[in-house]
Amino acid sequence: MHNSVEVLIGMAALAIIAMAAFVAFASWQKHRHQQIVKWVQSFLSVRYGALPGALHINCSNDRLWPVLVTFETPHTGIRHSMQFSCGGTESSYAIVSERDEPRN
Repeated sequence: MHNSVEVLIGMAALAIIAMAAFVAFASWQKHRHQQIVKWVQSFLSVRYGALPGALHINCSNDRLWPVLVTFETPHTGIRHSMQFSCGGTESSYAIVSERDEPRN
């Protein structure tokens, strides 16, 4: 009986540690996503003189996966897509590719 109580306490402690690790990871991912969104918005605002319309930023939890951005250019309204590499610190963020997209 005494061993089973110790095992249950140990399992409860492990569950609490696992939940705390998950919460910390989710918080870190949310902060990373917000940082990338701010950086992309700032980059596009400087490049086009204003924040483009219909802006959509798709940022994965995987640091190796590119950040996909689509928007309409401010002056022409042409649909444009870009891919950014955002794997490390903000100083390492860079454009991987960009192209105009045809209208359907």
